[in-house]
Amino acid sequence: MKLLRITYLLLLMFAACQSAALAQVDSTTVDSVALDSATTDTLFLYPPELPDVAVDITSLNTGATDTLFRFSLSLTAFQDTTVQSARGEKKKELFKVNPWEFHAPLGAERTATDSTLRWQYWSDWTYKLNREPGVISYRLGTNIRSNAVQRNAHEPRHQQLYWEDISLNDPVSGIVNWELIPQNKIADFYTDDLGTVHESRFYHHQYYINKPLSRLIYSESQFNYRNLEFEISHNLSQRTNIELSYWDRRSGGEYKNSEITGRQIYLKASHHLDQNKYLKLNYITNNYDIGQPFGYSMNNMLAFNFDRYSASPVQSSATTEQKNNILTLNYYQRNPDSTQTEDNFRAGLFQRSDERLMTSTSDSTGYSLKSVGANARKWWQWGGLHLETGAKAEYSFNQTPENNTLPAENWATAKADGSIVIDFVPLIDLMGDAELQMRSDGFQSYQMNAEGKIPIGDFSVTVGASSGTIMPTPQQLYWDSDQFKGNSDLENEKVQDIRGTLSYHFNPDTEIGIRGQHKEVTDGIMVADSLFTNVNNYASQSATAFFEWDLTNFEFEGSAVFHRFADSYVSPSGTIPMSPQERVWLKGSAYWKGYLFDRATYVKAGVSGMAAPFRYQPDHYNPELNYWQPMSADQQLPRFNRLDVDISARVRSIMFILRWENVLDDVSQLGYFETAQYPMAQRRFIFSVRALFRN
Repeated sequence: MKLLRITYLLLLMFAACQSAALAQVDSTTVDSVALDSATTDTLFLYPPELPDVAVDITSLNTGATDTLFRFSLSLTAFQDTTVQSARGEKKKELFKVNPWEFHAPLGAERTATDSTLRWQYWSDWTYKLNREPGVISYRLGTNIRSNAVQRNAHEPRHQQLYWEDISLNDPVSGIVNWELIPQNKIADFYTDDLGTVHESRFYHHQYYINKPLSRLIYSESQFNYRNLEFEISHNLSQRTNIELSYWDRRSGGEYKNSEITGRQIYLKASHHLDQNKYLKLNYITNNYDIGQPFGYSMNNMLAFNFDRYSASPVQSSATTEQKNNILTLNYYQRNPDSTQTEDNFRAGLFQRSDERLMTSTSDSTGYSLKSVGANARKWWQWGGLHLETGAKAEYSFNQTPENNTLPAENWATAKADGSIVIDFVPLIDLMGDAELQMRSDGFQSYQMNAEGKIPIGDFSVTVGASSGTIMPTPQQLYWDSDQFKGNSDLENEKVQDIRGTLSYHFNPDTEIGIRGQHKEVTDGIMVADSLFTNVNNYASQSATAFFEWDLTNFEFEGSAVFHRFADSYVSPSGTIPMSPQERVWLKGSAYWKGYLFDRATYVKAGVSGMAAPFRYQPDHYNPELNYWQPMSADQQLPRFNRLDVDISARVRSIMFILRWENVLDDVSQLGYFETAQYPMAQRRFIFSVRALFRN
């Protein structure tokens, strides 16, 4: 294994040395690092019979710094015409390619792009969310686990994640599977606070290049932490592209029974039917073997010594086998009478399978599901009126063996949703959302949301309110294991929410603001005495102050997050089922960015840190159920802080990323927790490299 690692590093060092010799860049736009995004590659694909047109050189004087081909001839002269080959034997039709762009969800905010993500390497998506304003993360010591986050007033079970229109939430427990995101392929990531739930959605990048493209992404740290991803993409013709990647993932090993091994395989085939019709086939599979320690034995977390040799797991041999597969076939269409490159209609078929088997000495649980379905989405625009509608139908086959823990019948689910944006009304932009969902076991839910944004000079005020219900998951209704039982008499959760944001822009790159949210939950569903039940009414409240300051050579960010659970204001019950202790996180980061070595490399370096100045009780994780809930008997976490040092440097088509995590461990603290009884990784150095090869 060591020989394999040394081989990888030698190959990367050789490529880096070769690239450094040619790394002089004259364009000032190179700091955008648009290295492999669709918008920066050549937009026209020419047949191989035209060597005088498709010249394989790198243009250094164009605005798009990563353009792969420089044309000395007029492009417009070739559009929708034919050219004759050098031998004059036959004619070849020239197909003009307008790169496809995927329509953003109405009202959603784009929070990450391919260009911003490449400057960091995240073990999984919760490690990125950990640094964002309004987020309190609950991590289980390592990546690739069922880590979760509190997002403003939204608990983990009130969050949704979509890959285009395919849900990545666990179909049984309903918890978001953040670890399944193929994060190195993301082109755009959007978030939307719908009041009753928080929704995240992402789209993958598209390649438009004449020659094969391959990427190698590698990261390594101490113990078992190692990630290796290899990707290759190639245009089989002017219209057709295929992409294949393999991601080997390993983590844990610092504490006993914390090892994780697995892999993710991704396949995409896309084809332009014509200028305005596009077809795409996606397949992704995840397979993981996860050690389940059930936390580590400790009578008092304040006295835990973070000694990996003496720490004793609650379960020394428990494991989880997890498999997830998704196959989709999608059709996209855009307006033929418009110059817009994004679609306004899409439809697709999908098939997914989900398996989880947890084995321990106290209880062994598992399920196996297969689902098939169809979805469609359409956008309209009439001046300042924008409308989005969507529909989805899915049928789930319960293939769980009889002796396992989900004795439910097959079920069908249907969902319809719509969004509207009105931006022609003076002084205010109006947005609204509605959704209706039904399931064949008789449960149904709805959601309605309204929001208004008022710009006043450099100030911006956003207010919103929502109301809706959330139906019980199959696990909450039908689970049957030795330790935990579902409850078929459960009622829907009822949720109402009000929220507001006030922000001020000193300039386009500087923002300061505050955000608040109050969320009423009636008949919330949690586990009490080993049985899922509807608990007393309660409220979830959050407040966040934040600022962002982006200069030519510096970036500064900071935030203060406050969250607590309280008694309901609408229908107080006198007691709440969870701790009312406030949770406070303070976050900040400072980075320098600029050219070094006579513009041979572009570097971004700085620090990012956080502190929890007060003790609090986090959400509780149940490994048998793979479920998070705020009602808990866990100890309060000790006060803690975290400081990371990040350095990333781009040398032409190679990106080096260095990170020293938890540099203050053994200085201000021995270690820290984000979830009770799950110690986080101690101080470590992570080396990452991304290498892009265009031929």
